[in-house]
This record gives sequence, structure tokens and C-alpha cells, in this order.
Amino acid sequence: MVEFEAPMTRREAVARHLREEILSGALAPGAPIRDAEIAARLQVSITPVREAITELLGEGLVSGAANKRRHVAVLTQRQAIDLMDVLGIVTVAALERAVPHLDGGRLDELSAAITRFTQEAGRHRLDEARAGLIGSIRVLLEAAGNEELSTMTEQVMLRSLRRITLYPSAHLIPLWVAAWQDALRLLRAGEGDAAVVRLRTFFAELVARMHQDRPPEAVVAPKRPA
Repeated sequence: MVEFEAPMTRREAVARHLREEILSGALAPGAPIRDAEIAARLQVSITPVREAITELLGEGLVSGAANKRRHVAVLTQRQAIDLMDVLGIVTVAALERAVPHLDGGRLDELSAAITRFTQEAGRHRLDEARAGLIGSIRVLLEAAGNEELSTMTEQVMLRSLRRITLYPSAHLIPLWVAAWQDALRLLRAGEGDAAVVRLRTFFAELVARMHQDRPPEAVVAPKRPA
């Protein structure tokens, strides 16, 4: 069966283009975001530009308020650490509540998502790796069966994992891969409590390692293309 992919709307196309410019550093942290200038540059009307910017505001890649000046978000080291700290809290909470309900089928789903994450992370294909990680967490949320936790985790997850793309993280990828592989192995062995401890320990180690990268108020920015 051929998978059908619907064509992108203009909003989606503009959002993807601006997102790529921000994540590549072509639009530097703090750079002003002006609707009319973007519309003229991309040769589209103002409406999809405004809709795309609203989407990027929700992802944390653009900062500002409605009817006020907006700019490319500035990510400091402290903010990056806080993003991962909060992501750890909700992810561990989801796993803890999911453990009693992770039957064979759900474990297979989780295994497939984690495999995708670890393989793509190892290849430094960050968009694909992020999709695998999001899929892993969503399996846990579905098993946990807590709607409020799901809603809050979705918000935290999408914002955290999009903004953290700005962070130079190649040295941290092995920590992520080892932690999720270990957690899956423990879950398959029926050691759910140990899996929870493993992920909790991982996020604590991740935050500790990030503290060593640069001073808290230093601005984190992607390397600009040559």
C-alpha cells in the first residue's frame, strides 16, 4: 500500500522554510521577524506568513506577543537545561504510570519507536530521531491513560524537542541512546521499576552534563552556514 502524503499548505511551507532558516542559523537568534518582509521575500500573501509565525511562536522558535515586535527566539544555556529538566519530569511520570499496562503489543510499539530513535540519532538525522522519540513517549502516554498528563506532556514535548534542536548535542546523543535501550531491555525483562529509575537517572545525568557545556546565561546558537 502506497502511503499518501497530502501536499503542504502555504502556511506549512512557510513554517517549514522559516524553521529551517532558524535551525540552520540563517536567521540568527534575536533577528527581527517582520511579516511583510517575509511575505515579499517568499512571494506569498501575508496571511500564511502570520499563520506560520503563530505556529513557530507555539514551538518556542519565535518570541513576542500578538501585535508586538517579534524576533527569533534566543536560547540560553539555562533555558536549554530547563527544557530538558521538564521533559524528564513528564517522561518519567508517563513511564511510571505506563508500566502496569505495557503488554506485549505496546512493548512492540515502544520497541519500534525506540529503534527508530536510536538508529536515526546515531546517524545524526535529528528530525527523524525526534519523531522516534516523540513516538516512544506517546506509546507511554497511551498506556498510562491519563488525559491531563497526556495534554501537558504533548505541550512540553513538542516545545522542548523543537527548541532543543538549536543546541549542539552530538556529544549527548550516546547518553540518550544508551538510556532508552536500557529502559526497553528492562521493560522486556519485567523490571518496570528499574526502567523508571534508569530514565530518571539519565535525565539527571543529562542535565548535569549540560551544566558543564557553557555558563548559564550564554546564548546557544546553531552554527551558521558557511
